[in-house]
Amino acid sequence: MTEHAMTNPTVGSREAGEDSARSLPMILFGVVAAIVAWIALAPFVMLIYSSLAADKDKLPYESTTLSLDNYVAVLADAKNLDLLGATAAFAIGSTVIGVGLAVFFAWLIERTDIFARKFLFVAMLTPMAIPSMIYAMAWIQLCGPNNGLINATLTNMGLGFIQVNVFSLTSMIVIQGVALASHAYLLIAIAFRNFDSSFEEQAFMCGRGKLATVFRITMPMLKPALLAAGLFFTVVALETFDIPIILGLTSHVQVVSTQIYWSTHPESGRLPEYGAASALGAVLVVIAYALISLYTRATRDAKRFVSVTARGFRPRPIPLGAWRWPLFGVAMLFVVVAVGLPLFILIWRSLLRFYQYPSMKALQALSLNSYYAVYNDPDIPKVLANTFTLSVGSAGFVTLLAAAVAWQVVRGSADAGWRRALNRLAFFPQSIPSVVVGLALIFIYLWLPIPVYGTLWIMAIAMVTRFLAYSTGTIIAAQMQLSAELEEAARVCGAGRAWTYLRVVLPLVTPAMMAAFLWVLIHIVRELGLSLMLYTLQSQVLSTKIWLLWENGRVADACATGVLTVAGLLLLLSAPTIFRGARGIWRAAFGT
Repeated sequence: MTEHAMTNPTVGSREAGEDSARSLPMILFGVVAAIVAWIALAPFVMLIYSSLAADKDKLPYESTTLSLDNYVAVLADAKNLDLLGATAAFAIGSTVIGVGLAVFFAWLIERTDIFARKFLFVAMLTPMAIPSMIYAMAWIQLCGPNNGLINATLTNMGLGFIQVNVFSLTSMIVIQGVALASHAYLLIAIAFRNFDSSFEEQAFMCGRGKLATVFRITMPMLKPALLAAGLFFTVVALETFDIPIILGLTSHVQVVSTQIYWSTHPESGRLPEYGAASALGAVLVVIAYALISLYTRATRDAKRFVSVTARGFRPRPIPLGAWRWPLFGVAMLFVVVAVGLPLFILIWRSLLRFYQYPSMKALQALSLNSYYAVYNDPDIPKVLANTFTLSVGSAGFVTLLAAAVAWQVVRGSADAGWRRALNRLAFFPQSIPSVVVGLALIFIYLWLPIPVYGTLWIMAIAMVTRFLAYSTGTIIAAQMQLSAELEEAARVCGAGRAWTYLRVVLPLVTPAMMAAFLWVLIHIVRELGLSLMLYTLQSQVLSTKIWLLWENGRVADACATGVLTVAGLLLLLSAPTIFRGARGIWRAAFGT
């Protein structure tokens, strides 16, 4: 403090207030960074420690020595090498199928004059409301070896020699690929929607056909978007748990994520292998992180492929001509097989206590007994309360935390290097598979004297860790679209940082926050891997309840619960559209 300030109390207090105002943003940055660092790094650090310390049937902190024995044992075992090969085949194969289908439908819906574009758009998004576990259950009912609907129909048609083996690695790849297609479509459709059609028009003028234009002009220009989607969904498939655990339960086909689960939840009479599971998890994290790094590099170099500029962007649909009906037929065939049949068989099976092939006789046996059984299940009220608390609470917290991270990254007072570090830290959990997050959190909260193990709290921490990266990316993108001039204008008018954020920034980023909240909420309800790793009988949620019903042979009850879950998720997925429609009707009726 200066001499003048010491002799003048008013000046001194003003300088102290200014120092406090300058230090407050740095304190807030430190608080946000500390929370993100704990969420992102604690599971990874514990996983590495466990892989070096844990032994068979021993938790990591029960050992006094560190070694690479677990890695040597895992990598020297020929079964684990086969396991890594099967995991790579599953991830790459399902990504190729999923991204390929997404590219086809994105081009068809966004770039052509195909029939019923809005219907096809809705049909492509519908599988997002079907949890992968329930989707796998539906395909078992469709292609089961004894009485699956498709296999039985082929037999009745005299084509019994053609049978679909749902319990195989190939089927796992195809089903996972179809499940990924709707998610990949959301990423890829934007690129097709914003593509400047003048490039294609120039190709047509030079005598190129539609097919040649797609492969010589459209696809090369969209290379960054397609490469980024491929890398991202390879990571998603790499860590997928739901479909492999449901189909692998019968086929004994394992991938790394399911092997980690069974290593820590062995059959009766066997000891858990915490060290081997941790080493496998660490290997999976390294592979996922490498792919995420490639994804980041691919999106960073995307400026080289800019096609939307200020020179007159005109998205025009391509006339399909004679190909319009055949392509529409192919699209509808996919919708029927990928969406219609799974939903039909789930509803059909939920109405029968014992499966019967669809017939007039079977129609007489339909009943709502399974729905009554679900309604009268004494666990359902607790399950629904847990699911609501976990999904809404976790989605709300992770959205608020992501908004705080976005503000600090884009507009924070810290040095640019610290803000970039916070950004990378927030995205790091994307490379930690959900099963691995669950395993690490078990070790952490059994060791720390914090009573969250076996409660909804540990599941909430896991969900926040799992979905922090997506929420942060969504809100940062919205934050970066806001010009700094808006905030500067508010400050010129005398507004402080807090008032400026609450009255200027927050209303503008609220749509992105609501989208992130809804997306996370839906995916928490869908999530099986984390829930299955961390739940107890007192903290059951919908996904674990359906798993227990299925595993205990209560197929009709599992399908009924699945149908109700899908209906609820479809309602959530369509909530923004319903809200906009209701608001439009209100304004039309009352003029406000």
